[in-house]
Amino acid sequence: MKQIKRKPALMLLASALAFACAGAHAQSTGYTGIFGGGPMYKHVASNISEIENSGFTEVVVWSVEVGSTGNLNFNGEFPLTSNGAYVGNNTWPSFAADLVTMKQGTPKRITFSIGSSNVGDWQDIKALVNAQGTGSNSILYKDFQALKQALPSVDAIDFDDENSYDAASTVAFAVMLGNLGYHVEVDPYTNASYWTSVVSQINSQRPGTVDGVHLQTYAGGSGNSPCSGWNFGSVPVYPGVWDADDTPPQAQSAMSSWHSQCGITGAFLWLYDDIAGKTYNGQNETAAYASAINAGLGSSTAQPAVYGIYSDGTSFTTGGLDGDGYAYSAKLLGNSQSWNGNTFTFGAANTANAYSSGTVNLTQGQYSELSLLATGLNGNQASQTFTVNYTDGTSTVISQSLSDWFTPQNYAGESKAVTMAYRDSSSGTADNRTFYLYGYAFPIDSTKTVKSVLLPSNRNVAVLSYAVSNPATNAVSVNLASSFNQRAISSGNGTAPLPGSSLEFNDVLYRFGEANAAHVVSAAGQTISLPVGQFSTLQWLGAAVDGHQTSQTFTVTYTDGTKSIFTQSVSDRSNPQSYAGELQAARLPQRNGNSYLYHYTFHLNPKPVQSIQLPDNAHVQIMAMTLVQ
Repeated sequence: MKQIKRKPALMLLASALAFACAGAHAQSTGYTGIFGGGPMYKHVASNISEIENSGFTEVVVWSVEVGSTGNLNFNGEFPLTSNGAYVGNNTWPSFAADLVTMKQGTPKRITFSIGSSNVGDWQDIKALVNAQGTGSNSILYKDFQALKQALPSVDAIDFDDENSYDAASTVAFAVMLGNLGYHVEVDPYTNASYWTSVVSQINSQRPGTVDGVHLQTYAGGSGNSPCSGWNFGSVPVYPGVWDADDTPPQAQSAMSSWHSQCGITGAFLWLYDDIAGKTYNGQNETAAYASAINAGLGSSTAQPAVYGIYSDGTSFTTGGLDGDGYAYSAKLLGNSQSWNGNTFTFGAANTANAYSSGTVNLTQGQYSELSLLATGLNGNQASQTFTVNYTDGTSTVISQSLSDWFTPQNYAGESKAVTMAYRDSSSGTADNRTFYLYGYAFPIDSTKTVKSVLLPSNRNVAVLSYAVSNPATNAVSVNLASSFNQRAISSGNGTAPLPGSSLEFNDVLYRFGEANAAHVVSAAGQTISLPVGQFSTLQWLGAAVDGHQTSQTFTVTYTDGTKSIFTQSVSDRSNPQSYAGELQAARLPQRNGNSYLYHYTFHLNPKPVQSIQLPDNAHVQIMAMTLVQ
C-alpha cells in the first residue's frame, strides 16, 4: 500500500458478503475488509477468532513477494513455493487450516495480494512473463497452480503494483490466474488511466476475471474518491480508510458520504495490526470498524420485517409468521440448518427475522445457484415470481410454487428442508401438528455479478434465509451406503453429530448418510467400489478417534489394474494437527467441546478408477467421499 514501508507482515482484506434474509442482519452487497499483518499467518488463535467473528467478509493476505526465479513468499519470512511446489507447511503448517477456520465465520472469500510500494515484485513478474510466457510450463503457472492445490480456500489475487505498470505482462498474468480458477482485484492509488485500461483488457480477454477495485484513499492516495476519476464500468470500486486517520464513527461517515454520492457497496480498512485485540468504547475494535463500515454502506437499512421465529412459551402480538398468530419454534429450527450443501443461518428469535415481499440484497459475486429456505402461508402459493438482479442491470426471472407450511404439495423444485413436530402460537402454547420449512434452489447466471432478489409481492410467501454458491457440476458422490458400519464418529469421549444431510466445502458437495442409521465407515481394510470414470481427484471427509492416526495407507485401483497409493495422516476429531493435505471442513459442537470434520484430497492418475481400499484401522472414520473431474 502506498507510502508505507514494507514490514515482514501480512495484510488481510475482508469482502462484504451480505448474509441477509433471516440471517443476523442484511449487510452491504460489495466487499468490506480489513488489512492485517503477521498475526494472520503466525497461527495466533485469538487473531484468527477475532477475524472469523468480526463482520468482515473477505480475507486478503498481504503481501506475496514474487522472486526473480518465480518463488513465492510472504514478506521475506514465509516461503510459499519453491520450484513450482508448495513449501508453506515447512514454516507455518497451520496456515491452510487457519484460512479455512476464518472462512467458517463471516469471511467467505480469501484473497492473496501481490506487491506494495518500492519493491520489485511486478518487475519480476514482467521479466518472467517475457521470458517464459504464462503457459502450463512457466514457473508462474506452476507456482500459482501449486498454491491453488495446497490452499484451495484462496479465491482471488489482488494486484498492488505501485511502480512497474507494464500492461502487457499484467494482463497476461491476470488471464493466467483466471484460467487457474482465481478472481483478480486491482489495488490502485494513482495512475487511473493505466488501471482502467488494464481492467478493460483483462475482462475483454477473460470476462469476469476482475471483479473489484480496492481504491486507496489514504497516505499516497489521499484525496482519491470512488465517485470521481475512477470509473471501471461494471466493475465496482471499493474505497479504503486507515485507522490511524479515522475512528469508527469517522469511517462510517466517510462511507455514508460516498454511498450517498455514488452508491458504493463496499470498502476496506487499513490496518489490522494497529487494532488487533484492542477495544473501542468497550467493544472489540475490529468488530467496531466492521460494524461502522457496514452501517455507512447502508447495510443497516435493510431489515427483515416478519416475526417468524419465537422461543417456545412466548406470547406475542406481532401476528407471527403468517399474520394470524403462528410462528416457527426457535427450539426446533435452531440457529442454522444445512440443506443442498449450504448452511443457512436464521435471525434471532422473537425479533423481525423473516422476509416477505421487497428486494433483498444478495452477497455480491458470481454464482451459479441461489438457494432459499422459505414457505407458503395461509394456503399453497402457486406460480410465484422471483427476480434475480445483476449489477449490469439484467435479471433472471424464476417462477416457483410454494407449499403451505402445513400442507406439502411436493411442487417441482421444492424440497422439505426442515420438518418440525409443532409450531408456536401467540398465546405461548404449541400447535402439535407437523410443519415444514421448504428448500428451493434456483440456477442463476454465473457469468454475471449478482446484486439482489426481488421477492413475490405476496405477504403469504416468507423467506427465512438464503445462500449463493457455485456447486461443482463435475463431481460425483461415492455411494458409501453399503459400507457404513457405525452410527456416528465415536470414541471413548462420546460421539460427533452430523453437520446436516450434506456439506459444501470448497465448492464440492458431500452427501451424508441418514442421521438415524449407520452413516460412518470405520476403516477395516475394506475395498469400496468407485463410480467408473476418469477424475482428477478423490476427496473425502472424516476424522480419527482415540488419538491421531499417522501415515495411513489408502490404495486406489484403476480399471487397468494399476494402483495409486496415498499416505495420509489424520487428526483426532477433537485436536486438529493441520497435517499436510488436511483441512478443517466443519466444527461440530458437542457437550464436551468441539469436534472437527476434516477434508482430504488424493490426486488421481488420468485413467478410469475402479475402487479404493481403506486402511486396516478402525480409528480412521469416513463420512463422505466425492470424485471430482
